[in-house]
Amino acid sequence: MTQTSPPMEAAPPAQERHPWIPAWLDDVPGVGRLAVTLLNDSRVRYLLAGGITAVISYAYFSVLFLLVGHHVHYLVTLTIANFLTTVTAYPIYQHGVYQAGQGGFAQFLRFYATCLWALVFGLVTMPLLVELVSMPVLVAQAIVIVVFPLINYPLQRRWAFGGGRR
Repeated sequence: MTQTSPPMEAAPPAQERHPWIPAWLDDVPGVGRLAVTLLNDSRVRYLLAGGITAVISYAYFSVLFLLVGHHVHYLVTLTIANFLTTVTAYPIYQHGVYQAGQGGFAQFLRFYATCLWALVFGLVTMPLLVELVSMPVLVAQAIVIVVFPLINYPLQRRWAFGGGRR
């Protein structure tokens, strides 16, 4: 009687890697695979992009406010910073979070429309914090910025980048 070895089980399919995740990360002991798994999740990438965008937005707002705040109302500064942030953040979300490819100007307009909801929130909330609560403008802006990604996530995922992979 010949003895046969049990059939080999097929290896699980390799997880599709986001193109921005470096291959060397797999070789980092302990955390490499966990990092790859987390970064393959668009929600985690969205949180990272939201953090980066919050820093960018706060930097734009702060610089503008400190340079021209004595001449221009802080809500005008907020509006300008929102536009600059949107233009800067669009490629981060388009390629880094949603892998939405080249969606053209129409996709950018949808993205900007979602950012307008955050702007409206800021235009309503900032005066409440600054005028009614007497909070310093830069502190109020820091608080408002934290909420922006929560407002934008469902809109961006379903509408602005609806055709991209999740």
